Amino acid sequence: MSKEPPRSLRAIETPAEIDRLLALWGKAFDDKAIPARQRPRLKPMGPGRRDGFTQWGAKVGGMEMNISLEEVTHNRWRIDHGNQGALALLDGQPALLRQWYVKRAPADASLSAKEIAEVTEEAPFYVTPGVHRGTPTERRLYQLVAMPEADVATIREQTAAAIARHAAALEKFGF
Repeated sequence: MSKEPPRSLRAIETPAEIDRLLALWGKAFDDKAIPARQRPRLKPMGPGRRDGFTQWGAKVGGMEMNISLEEVTHNRWRIDHGNQGALALLDGQPALLRQWYVKRAPADASLSAKEIAEVTEEAPFYVTPGVHRGTPTERRLYQLVAMPEADVATIREQTAAAIARHAAALEKFGF
């Protein structure tokens, strides 16, 4: 169980930077020796689920990390917490994150800090948008998937650990 409280990380909300970081993460798995299920599947930037939103798709090992941004004004974007993925700055370095979220009856739900502590000692994170609209910041908890600018071995190791944590959470709290 983590003794640390969740840290708040600043969201990366620039479409070009999201494109670049997801491509770096995907490139770390550009090896035919890696089983297909363990290689990320990326969908390029496209229209989101509502007008004014842009979305990227990312999936690996059964873990979806779609990232969505809302265009607040021309060239100003805000993360949409309605999707499970996020890119944020962790100690000044970009980090790919995924919400602690599982499918469970009667409805899908985000996990609480107490539930997360039952499956990992890693402290979760909050992701704070850079552009506020007068509403409270979403308080969904995220886990680290990978640091896209790290070396290939580190990215692969971090991603495998995230898949294992996600599987443990699904086994314990999902259906």
